[in-house]
Amino acid sequence: MQDQILILNFDNAYSATIASRLRAERIAAKILPGHATAEQVLAQESLGVILSGGINGDIPVSLDGQLLRSGIPVLALGNVVPAVITLLGGQVEEAVPVNDVDTLTFLPSRVTEGLGESERMFGTLFPLCLTDDLEPLATYHEVAVGASHKTQEIYAVGCQLEPNDPDMFNLMVQFATKVCGCTSWWSEDAFISLARSAIQEAAGEERAVCVMSGGLDSGVTALIAHRALGDRLTCLFVDSGLHRENEVVEFAAYYKNLGLQLNIINARERVLAALAGKINQEDKRIALHEVLSRALEEAAASIDYGLQVISSSSDHLFAGRSAPASLPLLKPKMHSIAPLGDLFKDEIRRIGEALGMPHEMTNMQSFPWSGLALRIMGECTVDKINLLRWADYQFCNDIKEAGLSRRLWKYFAMLYEIPYQEEQPALAIALRALSISHTGSDLRALPARLPYDLLERYTQRAQAYDKRIHKIIYDLTPSFSLQESEWR
Repeated sequence: MQDQILILNFDNAYSATIASRLRAERIAAKILPGHATAEQVLAQESLGVILSGGINGDIPVSLDGQLLRSGIPVLALGNVVPAVITLLGGQVEEAVPVNDVDTLTFLPSRVTEGLGESERMFGTLFPLCLTDDLEPLATYHEVAVGASHKTQEIYAVGCQLEPNDPDMFNLMVQFATKVCGCTSWWSEDAFISLARSAIQEAAGEERAVCVMSGGLDSGVTALIAHRALGDRLTCLFVDSGLHRENEVVEFAAYYKNLGLQLNIINARERVLAALAGKINQEDKRIALHEVLSRALEEAAASIDYGLQVISSSSDHLFAGRSAPASLPLLKPKMHSIAPLGDLFKDEIRRIGEALGMPHEMTNMQSFPWSGLALRIMGECTVDKINLLRWADYQFCNDIKEAGLSRRLWKYFAMLYEIPYQEEQPALAIALRALSISHTGSDLRALPARLPYDLLERYTQRAQAYDKRIHKIIYDLTPSFSLQESEWR
C-alpha cells in the first residue's frame, strides 16, 4: 500500500484545495479525474479516497458500488454525497436552497473528534434519509446532511471545504491519519527524491529530453531530471525572439552554469515569418504553436533518446504555464513522464527553493508561450516587439522598485496602434497590473490600485523614449479568465 490519500476530482477548485492543504500537513495526496473507474482507483493502492465534487447530486458513471464495497476508507464531501448515500441504499430528498450563513452540527465519530457546531456558508443542501446501516454524521437543524457507515469506513458530509475552514480541514486530517493510517512523510525533499527515482526508472539506460520554456515549471522539472540522469538529459529551449528583456541570456547562463546540456534553438526568423500579416490573436497563437512545435521536433530528431520529461502541473487556473497543455510529444508514441503532474504552483515554488533556485526565479511572473506576440494588438514587427520589450521592462522595474511586486499576481505592458490620420501610425501602451481576488472554479482578478505618481513617471519616460507613443493607458478592467488576463 502507498502512504497517500487519493482524491477523486469532481470539482477542480475544491480538489486542488484539499490536495494542497493535506500536503501542507505533510500528508501525501494525489488527484485522479472523477471519471476514473473503481479498478483504476484501487490500482493506486492508496490508504484512502476522498471524493470531492460539485456534481449536483447526480451519480457519476465512474462511482459504482465496487469502490464502496472494496473496503478502502472513503470520505465524500459536497454534492457528491447524495450519490454515495444512494449507492449505499439510502435516499435523498429534494434539494433545499439555503444561500446563507448557518450552523452545521457534527456528531461524534472517528473523523469528527473535537468538532461540534460549525458556522459556515451554505448553498444547496440535500437532506438524507438513512438506512439501518447508516448513522448521522452531520446535521442542519436536526436534518441529516452527513452520514457514516456503521460497519465500513465510509463517511460523507454534504458540505465543501471553504477557503478558511478549520473544521472541515480537521475532519479531512483525522480521516487521513486516524482512519486511513497516513503518516506525515511528504516534504519537498521527499518529493525530489521520489521524482528522481521515478525518472531514473522510466529512463532506464536511455537518454531523455526535456523542453524548457523559461518558466518555473519547466525549470524545476529540468533540475530534477538533471539530478536523476546527469549528462543523459538534453534540454531544448526555443529562442522565439518574443521573450522579455535579457530573459534568454539570463536563462541560458543560469542553467548552463549548473551543468545542464541546454540546446538553444534560434527560431526568430521563422517566428517573424509565421506572424507576418496576422492580426487576429487566435491566428497568431495557432501560428506560433505550429512553428515552435516544429522547431522542437526538428531539434529532437537528431537526439537518440527514449524518454521525454514533461513539465506539466496540476494548476488549471493560476499556474500560468509557459507552454500549452496540448504541446505534442516530440516523437509519436514517445514514452514520457511528468514529475510535477500532481503539484500546484505554490508547491512547485517550494520545490524550486529546495533545489536552490533563487527567489527571483521561484517567484517569477508567469509568461505565455506565445511571448510578447499576443500583447501586441495588430501585426507583429521587429520594431513593435522591441518597443514592447522596452515598455514592459520599464513597467516591471517600476513595480519592483515601488515594492509592489510581492502583492501582485501579474503586471505587464501591451502595445496598440491608434488609427490616427497620419502617415506614421500612432501607438498606445496599455499597462496591466492584477491582484487575484477569488480562487474558485473561475479566475477572478482585479486591477491593482497603483500609485498615481508611478503611472505619471512612466508616462513621461515612455513618451520621451519614442515620439510615436501618443497614449499611456492603465487598464482597469477585471479579468474572469486566464485569456482575459493576458490580453483583451
